Amino acid sequence: MPSLRLPEFTLAGRSNVGKSSALNTLAGRPNKKIAKVSKTPGSTRLINLYRLGNVCTITDLPGYGYAKVSKEMQDDWRKQIEAYMRRREELKLAVLFVDAQRDPQESDAQLLDFLEAEAKSTLVVATKADKLAKQALQSSLEYLRESLALPSDQPIALSSVTGLGKREVWGAINEICTRSATIDGER
Repeated sequence: MPSLRLPEFTLAGRSNVGKSSALNTLAGRPNKKIAKVSKTPGSTRLINLYRLGNVCTITDLPGYGYAKVSKEMQDDWRKQIEAYMRRREELKLAVLFVDAQRDPQESDAQLLDFLEAEAKSTLVVATKADKLAKQALQSSLEYLRESLALPSDQPIALSSVTGLGKREVWGAINEICTRSATIDGER
């Protein structure tokens, strides 16, 4: 992958959790989607790199877990993603998407453990927040927070349909990337 010498964050999560929809929502371009969205798990098959002007870059990763692709392709994705996360110097943050409608998966906890072992900053975002009633959403967020041992301000609820949480997600991304850039500058 090319090095654009900008702070970078990556979007990770299970297949069909809503990473590409979230990317389109975060990009704030309702009339022009930048990432292809599909109901079929596994439609993102490459590490896609997007540049946001001279501010930062975003990578949209293939999902893990269930996807309508061969086991060999899933293994190849896993190897590419691990190598990317280990070696990418520009990577300042991994945004892990989990589905607000589902219990956390073992694969989500494993990715968080991997990122912690690699000393990567993480932000957990609960997608599809619009599909739950307000009380059910709050219960889901609390359960995800406890199950994944998250900080008190995570996960952040996000809806790609209503835009709920978009500002909060960008605020958290900005804060973490700014803090990371400051720490890097001090080294």
